[in-house]
Amino acid sequence: MDTDALLDISKLKTTVVENLNSQWADLIAFLPNLLGAVVILLVGLIIAFILKKIGSSLFRKIGIDRMSRNAGVSDVMQDAGLARRPSLLAGKIIFWLVLFIFLVPAANTLGLTELVNLFKGVISFLPKIITALVIVIFGIMFAQFLRRSIIDKPSTIGSDSAKSLGNLIYGIMVTVIVLVALEQLEIETKLLHSIIMIVVSGIMLALAFSVGFGAREVAHNLLSGIYAREHFKPGEHVEIDDVKGNIQEVSTLNTIIELSDNETVSIPNSTLYKSIVKISH
Repeated sequence: MDTDALLDISKLKTTVVENLNSQWADLIAFLPNLLGAVVILLVGLIIAFILKKIGSSLFRKIGIDRMSRNAGVSDVMQDAGLARRPSLLAGKIIFWLVLFIFLVPAANTLGLTELVNLFKGVISFLPKIITALVIVIFGIMFAQFLRRSIIDKPSTIGSDSAKSLGNLIYGIMVTVIVLVALEQLEIETKLLHSIIMIVVSGIMLALAFSVGFGAREVAHNLLSGIYAREHFKPGEHVEIDDVKGNIQEVSTLNTIIELSDNETVSIPNSTLYKSIVKISH
């Protein structure tokens, strides 16, 4: 082997050794940063876990689970594959938010500048996301509560009309809630406004027909009530088909009759108008 070949091998060996030494030195220098990032993440995990437990317990104590169950939100969450108990879902959200916040110093320790800037941008947007979520969650809960209140108490307008009216109000409220939430996220909603208004108009038109058909009976009872108040007075003994008793009250849509066994029955005013009524003073 000649001298030039030996020199080339020596240079190659020197280059390889120098590169390995450089890489090793860089690794040794990077280890403190890596260790620091791991420590930051571990601390973040511990704090996130503690805050998750505290948050879930706090939401549970203020009755968020009960309110969601009564409003029907729990069933919607279960159908969507989410935690059935909103308090647990809130705890999970808190956990990941806190952990995400700790990712910023961890990435900064590793010198990942672009990732740090990305995380900071997302974190600065988090308050708007949280606000939008709160608006949607509590807004839908309130809309569900209103719908159930209307549907469960249909005595004044009838069950069919109550159901249609409840669904109509729920649909309008959910639409408004979604639009408000999107505006919180600074999302351009002009086109969405137009699309939703078209959809809502169709829904309202369909429900209007439904309410209209149900309202016919309401209007009939309402007009018959005027007739009933002119011809029947509280305390009078009446016999309507198989019902015998004393008139207790003639309300807007129904007439309340007290039976001999002290029970009461409610008869639609239209029945008084259509039927043969025997009156005993």
